[in-house]
Amino acid sequence: MKNRKPIHILLIVIFSLLFLIPIWSVKYIPLQDWPVFMGISYIISHFSHFHSYFAVKPIPPPYSTGFLLLAGLMRIFPPLVAGKVLLSIYIITFFASFYYFLRILNPEGLYLYFFAPLLVFNYFFGKGNINFILSIPLFLFLIPVFSEKISGKRLFHIPLAFLLSLVLYFTHFFTYFIFLLVLLIIVLYNREKLVLFAVSCIPLILFAAYFLINRAPVGISFYTSFYSKFLSFRDVFGTWTPYIDVLILVVPFLLLFFFVLKGWKVVHKKWKIILLLFLLVFLFAPEEVYTLSRPDQRILPFAFFTLLLFPVIAKKPRFKFVFSLVIIVLSLVNFEIKEKTFITLNRDLEKCVGVLSKVPMSKSVVSIGTKNYYTGVVNPFLHIIYYSIPTRNNANIPSYEWNIPLFYKLTYSKPEIASSVIKNKHQLLTFYDYFFVMEDGKDFENELKMFADLVYANENVKLFEKK
Repeated sequence: MKNRKPIHILLIVIFSLLFLIPIWSVKYIPLQDWPVFMGISYIISHFSHFHSYFAVKPIPPPYSTGFLLLAGLMRIFPPLVAGKVLLSIYIITFFASFYYFLRILNPEGLYLYFFAPLLVFNYFFGKGNINFILSIPLFLFLIPVFSEKISGKRLFHIPLAFLLSLVLYFTHFFTYFIFLLVLLIIVLYNREKLVLFAVSCIPLILFAAYFLINRAPVGISFYTSFYSKFLSFRDVFGTWTPYIDVLILVVPFLLLFFFVLKGWKVVHKKWKIILLLFLLVFLFAPEEVYTLSRPDQRILPFAFFTLLLFPVIAKKPRFKFVFSLVIIVLSLVNFEIKEKTFITLNRDLEKCVGVLSKVPMSKSVVSIGTKNYYTGVVNPFLHIIYYSIPTRNNANIPSYEWNIPLFYKLTYSKPEIASSVIKNKHQLLTFYDYFFVMEDGKDFENELKMFADLVYANENVKLFEKK
């Protein structure tokens, strides 16, 4: 094992550098919520410029690490470069933590490491769920550390456990919750770690305080049918190219399930219990609870990581080699497809941001029609208007208060559209000076001409000014 360690490190470096290429080869990265994340982080980084628009939440939400980290990077690098640095950190730590997770908990299954390049550009990455994807490498690092490396017997391990769990809590609450669930099962089989579990629960006090002061509505919604839940499950396996993504993943996943069945009797009982708990969470999780959307989707990565601890085929090195080689080839195919997709979408994103640059810095602008431009299961144009913040210092756009560390002092209305008809035109006229439109036809254009003039157009992207 020691002789192979340099090879594994070399592979981590190679794959990390390879999958950094799509990030750095384009100006605008085609992630769905990425413009919002960039915009809010820029406001935090330059808060003195925006203090009349926003107030800082007295207790930060358990989704703050990514915002604060990117805000800090924006004090060093230009905004677009800072964003690429942050995503580079995610990619590098994903590969490194994936390897560490396997090396500590299933060293005989290190050949499964080659799933990492298949999954680094996953559904949650494409959706731009930045805090969630940043929490995944943390989870992959913390579970081996708490399971095998630290205990409650050494005094310095206790504050270390608290600090690590606190970082995970502020990165993403759902991942922190799953971490506590896993740690609880580990404690049932090793009572020495009870102290570690106790100190890891301390951040729940912060969540209780945040819950009491947060303005978000408390609610829960369920899937309307098993079919809608199936569609939610199906979407997790896709990104910008869902059909190709499924074709790439189907054979490796089927082989993994075969390995799991072969190793079921050998693996420790605690991992079986954890896997079954994850499956129960998936089956009974609602569509949305409080401020968390699609918890059933979010549990699936952790169920997958648990599956990686089952395979044991140590006596078949040739099979390991062939399996690894097949996944490496599929990873290279995946890389090539994602690189071409990024370059293609970047042209349209540059076109959109170019149109938005025509809006004067002090004027307000709203986007219409961007909900229709999905590429696979990802819509990189949905929040395109938020690029106005880091590129134009302009926060006069629709409000977005979903799990961010800030309060809006003034809330801007969002367009209400049904069947290509703008339902709240008069309300929008109260708030906005400009209307950014994406459409292949002229439905919105014909509506807007009643109270706005077309001032700029680039193919299907148009900008209207209120009369």
